[in-house]
Order: sequence, then C-alpha cells, then structure tokens
Amino acid sequence: MSYFDATHQAAIAAFNSDWDGLSTIEKLAKTYEINDIAQDNNLKLLQTLVYFDLRNQSGREGSDAIDRYGHEWELKTANADLVTGFSTNHHTNHERIAQFRQERWLFSIYRGIELQEVYAMSPRILEPYFADWTNKIIKKAAEGMDNPHLNNPKIPIKFVRTNGKRVYPVDASNPVDPAEFLKTI
Repeated sequence: MSYFDATHQAAIAAFNSDWDGLSTIEKLAKTYEINDIAQDNNLKLLQTLVYFDLRNQSGREGSDAIDRYGHEWELKTANADLVTGFSTNHHTNHERIAQFRQERWLFSIYRGIELQEVYAMSPRILEPYFADWTNKIIKKAAEGMDNPHLNNPKIPIKFVRTNGKRVYPVDASNPVDPAEFLKTI
C-alpha cells in the first residue's frame, strides 16, 4: 500500500464509515458530563495510524508510531474545545527531551472526537521548547530536586498551526505524505 493510493483511500473510507457512528455516542456521553470517550486516546491513535499509514509502537514507551521508512513519530492530540496546547510527557526529563529531538512530530487537533486539522513538524522547529525545558530541568537540579523533570510541558496549538506543515484535511489533488515530507530531518 502506498500513501493515498486506491487501497489506502479505501481503508480511510472504511474507517470513516465506522467512525461516523461514534458521534452519537459522544453526544450521549456529554449528557453525562463526559467530554472525551476516547480516554487514553486509543481511538484517536487508531485514526492517526490509519490516516497516515503509520504502525503502532507497542507499549508506547518512547515513540508512538513508526513510518514505513522506520522513522519514529511522536503523536500528539489536543481537543481544542478543552485545551490550548498539546501535552507532552508527565515526566519530561533530559532523556525524554533527547528522544523528542530525534522524532518526527504529528499534531492532531480535534473538536470533541472530530478531527479538524493535522500538522507534521520537524523536531528542529520545536527546539526552542526543548531548550527552554532543558534549562528549567537544569535549574530544578541546581535547586536540589531529586529526579529533576517537568510535569507535562505544553506545546501551544497556535505555535503548531503557525509553524507546522498542514497534512489534514488531505488535499486529494496534492496529498502531503508526512512520512515523505519529513523523510529527512
């Protein structure tokens, strides 16, 4: 299967057909004050894997997905109805930042469970965040914190929209394959 060929488009169409039924469930869940039925993002993860021809990274320690070139991807989702930024990692430390610097990034913006936009981004573009987080961790270590880390630093949706390459909605006449776009970083 090649990116956005007939087989890939058929997989997307089949997925979309099944996905549509979840909207009714989400509406019901909201009457119970449940804002996101896809806890732990498993449904959203599946959607991302299908739409962008990625493989799941089992165990999800470190990278979230692998593309057909063997490159690691960090997948982030944000529900724009609830937050203004993408969560990263609840124990962001020097080791995790080093991993972040090696990964390609895919940011999915939702409204509820409805995918609105997806942006691909090189870690080079995120370097100002990585440098800032590194400095904050160094400061915490200097202050004597055991196991210095940051608790889930955020990447703003606005930054992603401004600096990322929009890959969804897919322009059928000129689809941008994130794996190809970021084949080299």
